[in-house]
Amino acid sequence: MRFWFTLLMSLLIMTNFLAIYNLDHQSDRWFRFGATLILAGLFLRNYLSNYRLLLVFLLLVLCDGLLVYYEIPILKKIVYVSRILAYLFLILLVSQYLQKLKLNVVTIVIATATIALDLYLLNDMAGSLPEADRDPWFLILFYTLGMISLAVVAVSISFLNRYANKQSLYLVLVTIGFVLSDIFYYNAYYLEFDVFYYFDRFCNICALGALVLLAREIKFAKNKFQLKPGEF
Repeated sequence: MRFWFTLLMSLLIMTNFLAIYNLDHQSDRWFRFGATLILAGLFLRNYLSNYRLLLVFLLLVLCDGLLVYYEIPILKKIVYVSRILAYLFLILLVSQYLQKLKLNVVTIVIATATIALDLYLLNDMAGSLPEADRDPWFLILFYTLGMISLAVVAVSISFLNRYANKQSLYLVLVTIGFVLSDIFYYNAYYLEFDVFYYFDRFCNICALGALVLLAREIKFAKNKFQLKPGEF
């Protein structure tokens, strides 16, 4: 799998970069949607074994499909809702294993400070939104996505610290990749730094690829009856 999967990922990234360079922003989003469909199809064909991962892929397909028409207000809100739900299901994927984690005073203080900083940065980012995007419902979704992005990365890193295996590593790559993609898209779209579209697309495709690899590891473990603590 390693060779052809690397080849597929390279082709998806290259074609998306060419689309960004040669097409207008709305047209090149179809290539992002196409990459998501291809990797979701690969998951459905070969590695479907976990219903939460299935929901994550379906939500990401919905998100990237509607992203083509991001300028339509109602569709923009659905994009945010689908992204939020996808991150929520990633958290639920490992929640049963994180119940065993023990919190101490230092962890609580660091978590509180991180959340406070995240809220400050979100408020600063919200100030750069155009007037059309400052309606209450969109702002609620904007802040919710920011907070759940922090939560999904924190959960995946906590899972990696407790269970150092391939599944936990792929989960970290998935969450960090998607969150970086969101940040780069914000910088490209709202701050008009077009170069960040390349970083956004690269991170999004790599995160989807890591999600496929995570699904493969989960199915392999189930088929071989090798499930251990920290494996889904």
